[in-house]
This record gives sequence, structure tokens and C-alpha cells, in this order.
Amino acid sequence: MGIELSWFLICSGDRFFVSLFSFLTFVNVYISIGFFGDTVASGLEGNAAVATLIVIRTILYLMIVPLLFKYVKPRFRNLVETLDKEWRTAFLVPFTFLILQIVVLYYPEAYWHWSLNAWSRIIIMTVYGLFLAVYYLLYIQASAIVEKYALEKRQLLMVQQEKLWEAELSRQKATAVLAAQQRHDLHHHNTVVMGLLQSGEIEKLQLYMKSFDSTIDVQNSSSYCLNPIANSIVNYYAHQARSEQIKTGFDINIPESIGIDPVDLTCILGNALENALEACQRLPKDQVKEIMVKAIYLDHRLRVRIENTCDANIEFDGELPVTKKVGGGTGTRSILYTAERYDGTAGFSAVDGKFIAQIVLNEK
Repeated sequence: MGIELSWFLICSGDRFFVSLFSFLTFVNVYISIGFFGDTVASGLEGNAAVATLIVIRTILYLMIVPLLFKYVKPRFRNLVETLDKEWRTAFLVPFTFLILQIVVLYYPEAYWHWSLNAWSRIIIMTVYGLFLAVYYLLYIQASAIVEKYALEKRQLLMVQQEKLWEAELSRQKATAVLAAQQRHDLHHHNTVVMGLLQSGEIEKLQLYMKSFDSTIDVQNSSSYCLNPIANSIVNYYAHQARSEQIKTGFDINIPESIGIDPVDLTCILGNALENALEACQRLPKDQVKEIMVKAIYLDHRLRVRIENTCDANIEFDGELPVTKKVGGGTGTRSILYTAERYDGTAGFSAVDGKFIAQIVLNEK
């Protein structure tokens, strides 16, 4: 088992204690399936015993594996990212059960030599009952932790969405005030234009019109798409980028109503654009900075691609970039989890000083 353990820990993409927990758990499952298969086939001999053993093990694996993938895997993957140092003690649970199985099944006498009425059979069944009970409690606890984490994330996103709406509302108010002022001053502007035309001062008129144009719609919000959530998010970060002298480009086609929760849409666009903006802000002042965004909703599927200039030395831990920001990394993980919940994908890459985030969400 030492070789298998070493190979598993080397190949696993999880942290050491997470991988150790998974490995020991499946060793326990493997031993228990072997025990039940051998017990059922114990009264048979020859080919009948071998065939029965294979059938029993196959049936048990076919029952367990789909359950693990459907119910356990999603919760477990979320728990892997939620917990940290707790895994250093969590591995003791499968390790303890492994020791109990080895002691009961193989000492002082191997289980295939047990009689039908041996007390060891009752003891090992009790151990398996405890094993299932403890893991069920762990599953319930994990579900509670994951739900709490999801609720906290949703609350943070709602706060973020509220700030975006407030920023959008303030820009709309500023636009309305500016429009009212321009309408009020329009008579005076017409008087100036007519006076310059009548006096033939065309060059002065041209300079005046250029100056007048520069004051129009300075704070006006752009309409990037029909979706109000996406539009407010893009407007907010576009304004932030312009104030930082960052070149931007937006090609967005998202309809007003889509089959994606507004909070999840905020998570995807808000986190991705925030990361792009922060990456540009960390670059030297004399370096060219740009953010290019393309988002389209087609065939009940949202596709987002955000490309921005970045540091040339970005490192990756698996599929996620390693952040230099203290307490950072939550945004990219949230994007990844949200994409998985919509049976979509999220990929991040860095090529030639450009960071690229590509996200696909399928309508629920």
C-alpha cells in the first residue's frame, strides 16, 4: 500500500492532508467491499466462489461510485476550498477506522477463518455501522458549512450589487442634472453661435463648438447592453478604468432577461472585471494598460471573455492564478464555483503579458 499511497499523493492536485483523507477513505471502502464479497462467497468453492466474489464486488462498486459522484463529490470539493487547517485532524477519522478494520479483520485470526457465529463478525459490523454514522455526520456538517459559505458569498455579492446600483443611480442623477443645465443654457449657446456666424468669425466658432462638445455627457452612462445588471456592472468598472487612464473595449450583447440569477451574474462579471482592473493598477505607470471585454448570450448560454494587460510573471496553482494580494483569490474561486453550478466552465491563462479569463454559463 506504500507505493499506492505515494503515487496517489504525488498525482493528486489537492493539498497533502486532503489527499491523505481521500486515500484512507477509499482504502477503508476497498477493504470493506472485499470483506463483504469474501463473506458471501465463503460457502462456495472453485469457479463458483470466484464468480460470486467478482459479481458481489462489482455490484457494490456500481452502487457506491454513482452515489459518491452525485452526492458526495460536489459537497466535498466545496469543502476542500472552504476548510484549511481542519484537514490536518480530519484525516484521523479514516485512519482510525483503517486501524480498527486491520485489527478486527486480521488479528489474531484472519476473517476468512472465522466461524459463522464468531464474535468478530458482530464487532466488525459494529465498526462498519460506526463508520457509516461518523461519515454521515461529517457529510451533514460539511453540507452546513458549504451552505453557510454559499450564504456568506451571496450576501457579499448582494452588497457588491447594491454598490454598483448606487453608483449607477448617482451617475444617472448627474446625467439628469447636466441635461437640465444644458437645456437651460441652450438659449445662451444659440446666441453665441448666431453672433459668431453673423460676424464671420468661423475659427472662433469652431473653437467654441469644440469646447462646448467637451462638456456634453462627461458623466453620462453608456448603454452597453439591454441587461440592467450587466450594464450597471460594466458602467461602474468602465468609469473606474477611465479614471485610471486604462484603455477599454466592450463588445457586449446580453438581453434584458436571461436564465441566470442576477447575483451569479454579478459574481461573474463583477469579480472578473475587478481582477482585471486591479491587475492593470499594479502595472508601472508608463506601461500600456488595457481591458478588453466580450460577452454574448446566445443559445441559452452566456460566454464571457475578458483580456487585460498584467504582470508577465503570473504563477498558477493548478487551474487558478496565484494572487499576490493579501486575502485574495476569492474572486477567481467564486467564478469557478459559479460556472460549475451552471454546468459551465471557467478558464484562466496568461500569455505574453495578457491575462485571459474565459467563462461559460449554461442557462438553468
